[in-house]
Amino acid sequence: MLNHINYKLIAILRTKPGTSFENTLLAIKAAFESGIEAVEITSNSEHWQDVVKKCSSDNLFIGVGSIKNKELAKEAISCGAKFLVSPGLFEDVVEEAKENKIPILPGVFLSSEALKAKFLEIKDQKFFPANVKTHEEFFKAIRDPFRDEFDELEKKGFKITSFDSDRVYELGGKYEIVNSPTEFYNLYLSREKIQGYTIIVKLPPGKNGFEKISEGLDPEKKIRTYAVGGVNSKNMNEVVEKYGAYGVCLGGSVFDADAILKGDIDKVKENLLNFNRLVLE
Repeated sequence: MLNHINYKLIAILRTKPGTSFENTLLAIKAAFESGIEAVEITSNSEHWQDVVKKCSSDNLFIGVGSIKNKELAKEAISCGAKFLVSPGLFEDVVEEAKENKIPILPGVFLSSEALKAKFLEIKDQKFFPANVKTHEEFFKAIRDPFRDEFDELEKKGFKITSFDSDRVYELGGKYEIVNSPTEFYNLYLSREKIQGYTIIVKLPPGKNGFEKISEGLDPEKKIRTYAVGGVNSKNMNEVVEKYGAYGVCLGGSVFDADAILKGDIDKVKENLLNFNRLVLE
């Protein structure tokens, strides 16, 4: 029911607040004109719905990222999204993608999540965050796509912290440890049941950084793995050739969000040209 995305490079655009629809559209079109074949615009970007509608009508392979629930998936699909991207593995989003026969790139981090993706007959999975080696880096990587959820929990009195083995025993009270973006979001959904808990974001034991990608690889290669987070034009080939990822998703290496905000499309095109040069080298 699901198909592979089939492009090894997906460019990610998350616009800065205040970015106009016109500037965003010009930047995305410049990316396609430069040879980029797949672009993901995040659902926390302004005007994303109108951007997707326009790109879809122009038959461009545009997808929507940061899809966390069925309602958002439906909205993206109704706007013409060609594929969906999630920061975690959310079954209701996967089912919506299946019903509409649209590719999806759900996030996995633990080997158990990769196994579940296989059970759900996923074709492509997103290993995220790909290049984190400390608990603090892991904390920041998870907070980025879940900033609204972090803010809501903190306003309700939850304390969210990165793991510190010395401090854990000093916390007292109740706490929950999360080892992946999926676990964090599932904990967020159960927030009414765990009032007063401290949430500790902790790297699981074992391999970390790009080396961890191998833990979620499908030996039968029916599921393709894209590396996301900490991947750039300088290390993307290594991620594929050495660590076994099928493809990569890149943000800042492709799109200059500040230039897009200012409407400096020449700067955007220059950044795209420099990116292409690095890739070709």
